[in-house]
Amino acid sequence: MNTITYQRATSSDAKTLADYRVMFALELKGDQPQDAIRNLTLQLQEYFTRAIGNNSCIAYIAREGNEVAGIGSIMIREQPGNFLNPSGRVGYVMNMYTVKAFRRKGVCTGILNAMLNDAAALGITAFELHATKAGEEVYKKNGFRIHTEPTYRKYIPS
Repeated sequence: MNTITYQRATSSDAKTLADYRVMFALELKGDQPQDAIRNLTLQLQEYFTRAIGNNSCIAYIAREGNEVAGIGSIMIREQPGNFLNPSGRVGYVMNMYTVKAFRRKGVCTGILNAMLNDAAALGITAFELHATKAGEEVYKKNGFRIHTEPTYRKYIPS
């Protein structure tokens, strides 16, 4: 068995990131119409190309040899500061996905730690994420705690 390697993604990795983000979305939501999959994939490729290019996203790809084992990214956003985070810069952890064959082998933790280290080097000290039930434990083990404020959402149909 090869060793898992962790590589910071560049804009040229946008297709890989998009493809694996779509795999993750399909696992969560089930089968979707091919047009919806195609449209989402294209939107994600554009997003990753732009966001990695303008440094508003840190993304990693874990591989065993040439095989993708997992992906993850942190979207960097700036908002008004507060007493816990005076800079207002927040890293939103997203797109964490480990391929089934590589789960429970530390891939997610490896990606997460690489991204957090890169973000901390940029002065980002506050992080948020939404977790699936399957992913909660890895985040708890890495120091994330449930936040007490509820999240409200509204989607406007397009």
